[in-house]
Amino acid sequence: MASLFLDLSLSLLPSTTAWIIVYDIELDCLLSLSLLASSELTKYFVDIFLPLAVARQRLPPEPRTGLEGRTQQTPPTMDASDQNLPIESCVTPRRKRTWAPGSVTNAYSAKRRRTSMVSIDFGREIASVDDLPGTSQATVADRFISAPQEVSMPLNITPRTNRIARQFGLITDRVLNFADRSGGGPSSGNPLGEHRFQIQKLFSAPRTISPTSAAANLGTRKQFVLALDGPGMPESVFAFPLAWSRRNAIAVACGRDYYYEDLDTRAITHLGALPKRGHGRLASIQWAVDAPHILAGGSSTGLVQLWDANAKALTREWQCRDWDAVGGMDWRGDVFAVGEGDGTVEMFDKREAKAIGVLATHKCKVHGVRWSTDGDYLATSDQHGVVQVWDARAGKSLSSMGRSGCKKKHNGAPVKALAWCPWKPDLLATGSSYPDGRIRIWSVNEAESTSPRHSLALNTSVTSLIWSPHCKELLSTHGTSWQARSTSTPNLSSGPIGRRTRSSVLRAGAVPIKSEYTNSLAVHSYPTLTRVVCVPAHAGSVSHSCLSPDGTMVFTICPAEEAMKMWKVWGAPRRIERRESVFDKCGIR
Repeated sequence: MASLFLDLSLSLLPSTTAWIIVYDIELDCLLSLSLLASSELTKYFVDIFLPLAVARQRLPPEPRTGLEGRTQQTPPTMDASDQNLPIESCVTPRRKRTWAPGSVTNAYSAKRRRTSMVSIDFGREIASVDDLPGTSQATVADRFISAPQEVSMPLNITPRTNRIARQFGLITDRVLNFADRSGGGPSSGNPLGEHRFQIQKLFSAPRTISPTSAAANLGTRKQFVLALDGPGMPESVFAFPLAWSRRNAIAVACGRDYYYEDLDTRAITHLGALPKRGHGRLASIQWAVDAPHILAGGSSTGLVQLWDANAKALTREWQCRDWDAVGGMDWRGDVFAVGEGDGTVEMFDKREAKAIGVLATHKCKVHGVRWSTDGDYLATSDQHGVVQVWDARAGKSLSSMGRSGCKKKHNGAPVKALAWCPWKPDLLATGSSYPDGRIRIWSVNEAESTSPRHSLALNTSVTSLIWSPHCKELLSTHGTSWQARSTSTPNLSSGPIGRRTRSSVLRAGAVPIKSEYTNSLAVHSYPTLTRVVCVPAHAGSVSHSCLSPDGTMVFTICPAEEAMKMWKVWGAPRRIERRESVFDKCGIR
């Protein structure tokens, strides 16, 4: 024992700062004791710790219980003949230990100088940590990944940075926070943190819908407001049998007769009819803009008439040159343009007995005729998909004046739908039928460009287009939809399929299908042309539509149903009353 004390004393030099006593190597419990080398330490070690170690070696071993409840065998004790052996030779079984750093900062520090260590077994004298009640904890560590610490280590930052972070409420926040905090405030009571939370709610607020948009009107109520019957209306989808006047009167062409209904009083009036012999049926009607009591009508034999709704009398009558069905017609003041079957556009004045002009550029029947909102341009379209823009002041088409971009082509598909934008007069929207089925938006100012500014492929016939006067939206009505025909698909003209889907409309190049745009009324936003709302309007093709005087309602007509429906599409803008100012009385007279 004296030799053991001598070895320990020689290892405790004055330059030694700390040494570690291993209590129980078998259970891997390491306790650190910081002791200073002095004369009092030597006396404390000789009087207390050394006798305790010798006495512990003489006690018989005690059975120990492992983690699974089974009694573990302890190492055999020394015999009487082996009592003279030094204590260092009694080595307990070694177990694999896992390395865990004491802190973040010294995890990879420089290697320290090793101090002498004494192997003394204190495990049987002092209860192990695992045997104490309430100290057993489940661990999720394995031999590859150490157990995560419950309390995260603080960042190694300077005190000044720490003060700034606390001042701005950033000391407790995470870099990536995926929690939904929309239902409550921030976790901390920092005023700056609460302010940041309120600002985040502004960015996450949903976008409000304009009360004038179709999403707030037709999108909320996808039902028609009013339905009217129209027996005998034209069956062709290229006819214009519906018109809405500025006096809120809706007119319809029923066979040979003119009818209109005052939507304010709900009174129905029979205005007149075509002559009984040799003049066919009505194909197109249109109210005058400046004189809303004047109604123009054209027949399938080229007869053009003017009727006065106040006097219920026929005022003017003309006969077109080719005696073919009248196409579209539109008013500009006292003059209105009429599309004809031979490709010409005749100009009539309600004050003159004969035509005042002829525009001849198209090579086939003219379907669509529309004046621009400012009256400077006239757009016409034909059966071959050619759209011409005419300059009203020069009386010539813009393409003939060297502006080749003003001749619009639609891949040979008939074009009936034309619409000028009311809040941007240079924009012209066109819609084509089979086999193109597209909505295109052109700009007259871009005369040198042959491609449209915007295009939307629908694979559905477009029968009419209407711009909203209150918001940037475009309404379209549709008929038959189709898809590309495969080689295994039979011809449309054979069998019951061809009879049911009208093979005369869709020839042998496509297969008719039912899509979301089939026989529907759709609204698109501008300039993205994204769909705002789409509503199935009728059981058959929607041949035509017209806008109400206030720009909120739309009437649609279906020849297959012989019915007309009124829809609430847009909302009227709120009127802001102008306050009277003191400067209004100070004007120069």
